[in-house]
Amino acid sequence: MSSHLLHITLITTLFLQGAAVMWSQEEGLASFYHTRFHGKRSASGRVHDQNDMVAAHRTYPFGTFLKVTNLANNKSVIVCVTDRGPRQRKRIIDVSASAAEALGFKRQGITRVRVEEVPDEKERIIYELMYPKIPYLEINNSLPLIYDNEE
Repeated sequence: MSSHLLHITLITTLFLQGAAVMWSQEEGLASFYHTRFHGKRSASGRVHDQNDMVAAHRTYPFGTFLKVTNLANNKSVIVCVTDRGPRQRKRIIDVSASAAEALGFKRQGITRVRVEEVPDEKERIIYELMYPKIPYLEINNSLPLIYDNEE
């Protein structure tokens, strides 16, 4: 019962301070930038690099980080909005070729995705207080195991 009271207190405090925890989310079709756009200037003025995790969106401000999840396979990436688009009205986002590869839809060219705004640092800290994660020990699997067999 006390955890519910804590959640209510945190949410009320946020609303009173004008920092409500509301991150937008949408679902729809995603496509990816054709390679002919590699090296071209985007709407933000940044030169598009197909190897960067970037995206084009119609409404999010440049520099906004978005979590894009492929609904067919649950793979996710975080991209930065650097351009406007997509031109196709039925699509909600265009991602770079490397993001499409990571999401697993580069061969198909289009997929259904969920797009969620990544909260800023202040909102993320409050969100983590409200929904704590279970701690775990991170293991680096890339390092080889060393056995001392010379004894």
